[in-house]
Amino acid sequence: MLDEQRDVLIILAILLGIVILAWVFIPDFRTAKNLINVLRQSVGLGIVSVGQTLAILVGGIDLSVGATISLVDVYATGFMAKYTAPLMVAGMVVVLLLLGLVVGFVNANIITRFKLAPFIATMGVGAILQGLVLQFAKKPGGKIAPGWEYFAEGKIGPIPFPVLFLLTLIVITWILLSRTVWGRHVKATGGSELTARLSGVRTRRVTTYAYMFCSLMAAITGLYLTSRMGAGDPRVGGLEYERFDLDSIAAVLIGGTRLGGGKGSIIGTLAGVLIVSYLNNIFNLVGVNTYLQWIIKGLILLSAVAIYSVRRNGES
Repeated sequence: MLDEQRDVLIILAILLGIVILAWVFIPDFRTAKNLINVLRQSVGLGIVSVGQTLAILVGGIDLSVGATISLVDVYATGFMAKYTAPLMVAGMVVVLLLLGLVVGFVNANIITRFKLAPFIATMGVGAILQGLVLQFAKKPGGKIAPGWEYFAEGKIGPIPFPVLFLLTLIVITWILLSRTVWGRHVKATGGSELTARLSGVRTRRVTTYAYMFCSLMAAITGLYLTSRMGAGDPRVGGLEYERFDLDSIAAVLIGGTRLGGGKGSIIGTLAGVLIVSYLNNIFNLVGVNTYLQWIIKGLILLSAVAIYSVRRNGES
């Protein structure tokens, strides 16, 4: 617990350092419009990273989140282009959230029953989902129902609604991980599945719920992006724009969650999300090439994995 708190403080210090440097050297960074925009942009990554935290904590990883986001995005906007009645839209939202749970259930069962590595299992499921996306829509289209834009653009007082929504998810997840038996079982399973199972933990069930939670967050992210973009795009989950799979994993690992599971915190993930979001914003403000940004993110991800791997070996 003390190690986790120390890691969170280190990550928060790094976040503060990045903000201070950008504030001093990039005039466009410190405008109120830009700062609010960064917060809005961080919501999508934040939601999916909340779920990715659970998948990594339990000892796995989820590479299907980007395809799940794209699937929900194009199906939601395709549906809302034809049906705009509130009850119809509400029913569609429920169905798509259930679809997210099914994706997580499939991922977990492939991993736990067929003993496939999480990397391979979720990548395969993601490929199938992306194929379904491209069968349904090969280019941007669809539209959102009236009022749906509030999810991304609404405000409660001066605070953007999506920011409050993300903070609510953070609090709920923090309670699940820190104040429930299931949360302790998640970390125990990630720390040592064999030891956890011998101690009476139903590790298969714990893993299944973690992956279902992860895919549910990806589905919610897809719904959020429909509101933000006003239309659907089969590439939104990562084929061409933001790589939500890579960025969410980077945010979680930068936030101090250990690859391989057993140790980490949702507060650290939030700090990691803000670091990734601020870096994206800084790259865009100073004109860094998009492909170079991918290279930099890859190097950051490799560095985070290397640092925590060294620390883990040192602890063992």
